[in-house]
Amino acid sequence: MKKLNIGLLSVALILTGMEYTNVEVVAENSDTQQSTTVVEIEPGGEEVNPIIDGIKPETNHKGPLVIDAVSNFNFGKIKLGISNNNALLENGETLGVQVSDTRGTGGGWSLTASISDFSNADSTKKLKAELTIPVGKVKSNSSNLLNPAVAAGATLNESPSKILYAQKDSGMGTWSNSFEGNSQKVNLVIPTDSYIDSYSAIINWSLQDAPT
Repeated sequence: MKKLNIGLLSVALILTGMEYTNVEVVAENSDTQQSTTVVEIEPGGEEVNPIIDGIKPETNHKGPLVIDAVSNFNFGKIKLGISNNNALLENGETLGVQVSDTRGTGGGWSLTASISDFSNADSTKKLKAELTIPVGKVKSNSSNLLNPAVAAGATLNESPSKILYAQKDSGMGTWSNSFEGNSQKVNLVIPTDSYIDSYSAIINWSLQDAPT
């Protein structure tokens, strides 16, 4: 018992002694120096941009302000008298459009769409249908999400309708607009007095280098 008590006392004394022997060591000499790093940014657009949201088909366009991808719309077979006709989707397909702005100027841009008449194969019949694109959900790989591109919905006609745009100092980088990302559908309205046939129309997409 005595040996145990002495051992404990010895440990306590050693630890206490260590508290009083800690000495802060300060370097007598020190030195500092600054250097610089520089970079010059040039416009991009030499590479094909990756697709953010699975939008197809890809355009494979290159340039500082380009449409990277934009969807075709297939409505399949439609029976007369049905008002809500949604575009068909293949596995993993996202209906939408993607734009890349690597100009580095912050000049803004505007993407519009217009549509031709719906015609049958030999152009002997016309279809007075209305194709509506809802306000979509915008995504980006840009680090500046506080200045985004803005989506707009439209019922297409022969005049250009704004679909995606960016004001000055906004929309820099790559931006996608998923048309059905907010649970609304791309819709085609067919008049009940239409002639049965197969019809197609051309959608013209135009990307301008300034907001409109």
